Amino acid sequence: MENTLLESKNKIIRRAIFAVLLLITFMFQNTGVLFPAPAGIHALLLLPLTVCLGMFEREFAGLFFGLFAGAMLDAFSSNTICYHSIAFTLFGFAAGALTTYLMRNNLLCAIILTAIFTFMHNTVYFLIYCTFNGGENQILVYLRYFFLSVLYTVIFTPIYYFIIRSVTKRLK
Repeated sequence: MENTLLESKNKIIRRAIFAVLLLITFMFQNTGVLFPAPAGIHALLLLPLTVCLGMFEREFAGLFFGLFAGAMLDAFSSNTICYHSIAFTLFGFAAGALTTYLMRNNLLCAIILTAIFTFMHNTVYFLIYCTFNGGENQILVYLRYFFLSVLYTVIFTPIYYFIIRSVTKRLK
C-alpha cells in the first residue's frame, strides 16, 4: 500500500517536472532573443522533447505530452490550425509505442526517431503551407530552411534524452 502510494506520488512529481520542462522549452523555442537561429534556421526544440518523453513515459503519456506541446505551438502560430497538435500527438504516441513494442530505449533510437519525425513534420508543413503560396526556387527554400532545421533539431536530442532519463531514474 505504502509502496503504491510512493509510486503514484513520484509519477505525479515526474510528470509535473516534464510539464514545466515543456513550458521552458516552448519559451526558448519561440523567443528569438533566448535561442539562436543561425542564418534563419530554427530548431523545433519541442519535437525531440516530445519524442524523448514518449520513449520514457510510453504511449498514452507521450500522446498527451505531444498534444500539449502541439497545442502550445498552434496557439501562438498565426497560420497553422491544429497542424502541430495533430503531428506532435502522433509523434509522442508513435515514439512510446515503438519503444514499448519494437525498439530499445537508447540514445541512438531517440536520435533516429527525432530525425524521422522532424523530417516528416517539416516536409508536410512545407508542402501544406509554403508550396502552394507560389514563388520561385521552392526547392532551395526547402533545402535551406526546412531540411537544415532537421539537422539543427537533432543536435538537441541528447540533451533532452539525458535530462528525461535522469528524472525518470530518480523518480521511478
